[in-house]
Amino acid sequence: MLPLQNLGGDADAEFFLDSVVEDLITELARARWFSVVARNTSFGYKGKGADAKQLARELGVRYVVEGSLRKAGNRVRIGCQLVEAASGEHLWAERFDGTLEDSFDLQDQITESLIGSVGPVLRGAEFERARRKPEASQDAYDLVCRAIPAAFTETAEANQEALRLLGLVLETDPGYALANALAAWCRQQRHLMNWPGGEEEDDREAAKRLARAAIAEGGDASLALAVAGAVSAALTRDHDSALAAVDRATMINPKTAIVLGFDALTRCLCGAYDKAIEHAERALRLSPMEPLVYHAAVALGLAYLFTGRNEEAVNHARKAIDGNRNFALAYCILALGCARLGQSEAASQAVRPLIAVAPSFRIGTLRKIRFADAARLQSDLALLREAQLPE
Repeated sequence: MLPLQNLGGDADAEFFLDSVVEDLITELARARWFSVVARNTSFGYKGKGADAKQLARELGVRYVVEGSLRKAGNRVRIGCQLVEAASGEHLWAERFDGTLEDSFDLQDQITESLIGSVGPVLRGAEFERARRKPEASQDAYDLVCRAIPAAFTETAEANQEALRLLGLVLETDPGYALANALAAWCRQQRHLMNWPGGEEEDDREAAKRLARAAIAEGGDASLALAVAGAVSAALTRDHDSALAAVDRATMINPKTAIVLGFDALTRCLCGAYDKAIEHAERALRLSPMEPLVYHAAVALGLAYLFTGRNEEAVNHARKAIDGNRNFALAYCILALGCARLGQSEAASQAVRPLIAVAPSFRIGTLRKIRFADAARLQSDLALLREAQLPE
């Protein structure tokens, strides 16, 4: 993160810009997904006109956030860009307008928007970089980068590929928290969806074991803690442990949509609906373009379903389906919400694509998930039968 340029030279604007950069460095570093150049190093380039390619040579960085401020009267306009350092290619850009009278609000707005936008773009760029790299020269980080999109594609084939890549990581580094968490998610999904390939060890037990390892080794790896917490909530009755994991994740990284989405899903499974709704809404607000933010929409759908707000459940189930048309649970939420609203034909229409994307999904699949309020779903099972979901 380069210091932002003050194109007008105003002293108040200079102080404001330095504060913005310090906040951004702090928040980007919290992600623990990538290394961030320290503030002292970054500010060593202040006023020197360094460009992204120079930083790539001197610091070995792959990406640079840079920008500038223009001031007219009391109004300011700040432009920020994310640049691939080696090529100079612009990956993302945004503009912010405000006044220095509400500098703290503007500073928070810029920080939240940047974190919400830059994080997903950086991950996408890293996934593509790892994909292009020959597998023989890929390290554990590269393999995990390749595994993440496969793990959340939610098909049997992609799930198997993710497990293969994660197996390579865990062979050499069994304590890699994020690899354990992702493998736990994959084994959970294979168990729930009844996908083939689980002959080595019972997938349910393996998923629980891997989630425990991810939580134990998680430290400050917020995404690992959040994903492992969701698996633990879904497959065990130890909801206190699951909630402790996501509490830790959001304490470390409170402004990242992907972490908040899994946090919300975990809280919903554990019956903490108000907090689930709060965190899911924050995730959607922070980063609506985050590819995995559909987990927040699923959490909202579930939370509204459990609290009797069926129209909202339907709306968010549809948003979740738009985010990932392979994620079976979203169709189930949609079918239940429609059925509760007396829309029997719409419920049946939701079940048909559910069976298309997940042929092995059954009413019994829901019984595999350890909902804190599982009893509330019992009366809904008859509605799913009427919608023609197989037993």
